[in-house]
Amino acid sequence: MAESERHAPVPKRVTIRDVARASGTSISTVSVALSGRSGVSDKTRTHVLDVANRLGWRPDRRASNLRRNDIRVVGVVYEAESVFQARLLDALYVAADSCGLQLALAAATAHHDERKCINLLLQERCQALILTGSGVSSSEIHAFGRRLPTISLCRYVHEPGIDTVVSDDDMGYSALIDHLVSLGHRDIAHVDGGSENLIAERRRSAYENAMRHNGLEQRIQVLSGGTTISDGARVARTLMSAKELPSAVTCYNDEVGAGLVRTLRSEGVVIPQDLSVAGYDDGPNSADPSTSLTTVVQDPVPLARVTMNLARKRIDTGVNTQPREEDLAVLPTSLVVRSTTGLARYRA
Repeated sequence: MAESERHAPVPKRVTIRDVARASGTSISTVSVALSGRSGVSDKTRTHVLDVANRLGWRPDRRASNLRRNDIRVVGVVYEAESVFQARLLDALYVAADSCGLQLALAAATAHHDERKCINLLLQERCQALILTGSGVSSSEIHAFGRRLPTISLCRYVHEPGIDTVVSDDDMGYSALIDHLVSLGHRDIAHVDGGSENLIAERRRSAYENAMRHNGLEQRIQVLSGGTTISDGARVARTLMSAKELPSAVTCYNDEVGAGLVRTLRSEGVVIPQDLSVAGYDDGPNSADPSTSLTTVVQDPVPLARVTMNLARKRIDTGVNTQPREEDLAVLPTSLVVRSTTGLARYRA
């Protein structure tokens, strides 16, 4: 992503005040003309509509609903291809219902990035914003946070006024590496989630910290990976071409772990006797009997509950302009051991 695009200003929504100024009429005249109600001449209505179309004005249907029904709407940007975020989204719906909130969704894809999603939600006049990805910079998130309450979910953002709700990656990787070391593993590699993925950066750091804690700093090995099953399969083929397999591999998420395990097994590698593998998230791909992947559990239900409680609080109290203790909520993770981790082939 180009630096100029990363820091591009957020487009300003065209309002009826803008249309009134450009058309040389009053706000009340513009309101009547755009609503289709009687009270202005056909000539004036045509003029106002022409100016509105030229400026790119769009009707604010949600604002009208908010005025009539006092609905509290929270915008959520999520990654369409993320298996974990699909589970998280379901938990957010449940939590929103319990808090008396409604959700407006925008899905980030390869061709519709997080920045575009945010702009769409700003046009919908949401009263709070939840960001689950890593497609915009911290400074941009800070700018959004000055306009409306903003919560970064699953990603650390160290900016004043931005609430952050995350799982404890350090706790998760500490438990995972300790588990592998107790089985005799020393050559423990980590499959990364991508160089521009800030969540992956945090997990990579947690892996490295856990290795250092166990005196294995010289054994740290980070493999280029990704986020999907096909990425895991690609890493497996890379490992097969190497002279020697590591003793164990931790993966950015369960999808990468599942792709790795399935491809290695198809090549005759016996899991876990030849290689132990672990994932992260505890999603459907880890629990699948064909994979039965040891993994770090981050539970979407408490993540969603804490996030929605914060959203409701911020909507009621306004934009959070001063750092507070509750700006950062770190929820515990845990380890679930399944059949893909076992005793090391040798003890170094």
